[in-house]
Amino acid sequence: MKIAILTQPLHINYGGILQAFAVQKILKDMGHEVITLDIPWKDAESKISLYVRIRLFIATLLLFLLNRLKAQDIVWPYNTRKRNRKLINYSMRSFINRIINLSPVLDTESSLKRYIKEKNIDVCVVGSDQVWRPMYSPNINWYFLNFLPDDANIKRIALSASFGTSDWEFSEELTDYLRPFAKKFDAISVREISGVDLCQKYLNVQAIQVIDPTMMLAPKDYAELVNMDKYNTYRMKGEMFSYVLDENKEKQMLIDCVSEILQLSVQTLKIENHKYGPYASRKKVLESIPAPISQWLRGFQEAEFVVTDSFHGTVFSILHHRPFVVIANKTRGLARIETLLNTFDLKDRLIGTKINCNREWLLSGIQWNNVDVILGEKRELFKRFIDTALKN
Repeated sequence: MKIAILTQPLHINYGGILQAFAVQKILKDMGHEVITLDIPWKDAESKISLYVRIRLFIATLLLFLLNRLKAQDIVWPYNTRKRNRKLINYSMRSFINRIINLSPVLDTESSLKRYIKEKNIDVCVVGSDQVWRPMYSPNINWYFLNFLPDDANIKRIALSASFGTSDWEFSEELTDYLRPFAKKFDAISVREISGVDLCQKYLNVQAIQVIDPTMMLAPKDYAELVNMDKYNTYRMKGEMFSYVLDENKEKQMLIDCVSEILQLSVQTLKIENHKYGPYASRKKVLESIPAPISQWLRGFQEAEFVVTDSFHGTVFSILHHRPFVVIANKTRGLARIETLLNTFDLKDRLIGTKINCNREWLLSGIQWNNVDVILGEKRELFKRFIDTALKN
């Protein structure tokens, strides 16, 4: 079959890129012709409502005035300068183009319709990641395939789609608009157990819960991606890997505490630094380029221990049998991490910003044999879902 995948825009997001790679590889290995629709991230900025635009403008203005009073460098967290974004995205984008088969850029509904028709697409797969979270997905309507004609003989499948949270974040008006499109899906799977209830309660559709697609691949599949990057020789053996999306003083104190208990030096992954203005020099912007994906993957391959507040940071710790703790991060969607940990009987690895533990629990508190048994069962469920969805 010819399958088109609709996922969130691929940009500076390690987990987002690797789940797109995993979905494509799963379907390719089944013998299908697969392409991922290239939805540009800039659309998320251009399509926001006037209300949100006003709020962003006010927030930026207040930050500007505050930093001026403190005589600090100006911080522009909502900078959209094309020049800077191209510089930041270049290294990631080149890697994405090497591992994912992408369509041309499709930035309008008409271009989506035209491409689907021209390529004679048989199946549209929506997923994975937080594709059904309005605040993260530009043009949320597209992720319910509203652009497909009613008479199109195209199978619609939601594969490990995620709302990200156990709360319903859609307006009543948007819910009413999207419900009929949700009912047109031939099969729906969601990533969180709470998503099953949300589908039933608000969209009046049945769904099953499956694991994130990245967990369908083996560590050797990701090792191949690391080996592709011959220029990155960065090593992390014998150290502690810190991958924290939303840094603060409390989290840093916890990281220092674990480092002291384990007597391991800390390697912190460089994530994009937003502290540059719209007229920043090229040198300043280049300093903000994040670490390559190969370095991120090495952290889970080689580190003795992982501290993270990320969903995919937790996923890859489990896949690579790295002892870990995950710091609760409600702003990014705690439901997805709770479902993941509960699935593998690892809920005790979720902590707040305080920790009272010992070296033995940190390093030996996970029964990996039990984890692997559960993972095998969940992989079988995922396979049955996609097999049945494509055959029916």
